[in-house]
Amino acid sequence: MCGLYGFSHFGEQKIRNLSNLTNSLAEQSAIRGTDATGIAYCKDGNVNILKESKSAYRLNFKHSDEIHALTGHTRHSTQGSEKKNYNNHPFGGRCRNTRFALAHNGVLINDTEIRKKFKLPKTKIETDSYIAVQLLEYKKDLSFDSIKFMAEQIEGSFSFSILDDKNNIYLVRGDSPLDILFLPKQKIYVYASTAEILWKSLIDSPLFSEIKNGSFEEVKINEGDILKICADGKLVYSKFDYSDYMYGCFGYGRSISWWDYGLPSRSGSSAESEYIEGLKSAAAFEGYSPEMIDELLDSGFSPEEIEEYIYCMDGEV
Repeated sequence: MCGLYGFSHFGEQKIRNLSNLTNSLAEQSAIRGTDATGIAYCKDGNVNILKESKSAYRLNFKHSDEIHALTGHTRHSTQGSEKKNYNNHPFGGRCRNTRFALAHNGVLINDTEIRKKFKLPKTKIETDSYIAVQLLEYKKDLSFDSIKFMAEQIEGSFSFSILDDKNNIYLVRGDSPLDILFLPKQKIYVYASTAEILWKSLIDSPLFSEIKNGSFEEVKINEGDILKICADGKLVYSKFDYSDYMYGCFGYGRSISWWDYGLPSRSGSSAESEYIEGLKSAAAFEGYSPEMIDELLDSGFSPEEIEEYIYCMDGEV
């Protein structure tokens, strides 16, 4: 359970103290992960990546108000030590002449198999998420087609954000949550992993006046969608064949998950246990005790259903 966040600003008028928005998004997203924090943004045709093995509560990102597109990540580690900064998000990649940065929320379970299948090079990066970068580089192109290929090869839980060196942002929605708002007066799209994180971030940002005046629009992104937020503000959608590996078989009571099939554990503990421990940590910030989470699990709720509940603004699933 990690946090994705970022923005795309295509207006000619600068937004003053834009880094305040970045830090607000990062701090609010820290509820989903405090092991590491990172951002990537474009400047002069280059993709700059800044990341540290620290909580967003302990960082203060600074960047120019001239930045047009940015993607960020707060990490809850499941594979690959956060103390080795190359394991943290966003990850840099290159497809021919296009450089990009990628961040992932979720857990992938077939990265080893994919690396063998496509004979991808070994890397010191231990994080399962990095296989997405390697698949895009394998196709030697950053486009809807290559992203579709990547999303249909991987198995597990995911949403991705991908920023290229031309200030385009691709958002890829699997089963992991993602919310997007558009503020037309400032000509900026802002996104985060949950609606609550997004709203709290904007209230603490220079854009609060627009929110207060009701000048905003929700942007829909569904499971299986690839949304390209172009540098000029245009939205272009594509789709991939999405299979719900995380909760692939539903019936009465608790859903059957990929971890119920005896798949290999990571770092000495099951992926389910790691996910639930992260869920309990996040729930504590919202006033829910670990015992309450256990009671909900015993009652038949899935971890994803509980996560959706604790982040729901009105307290209803």
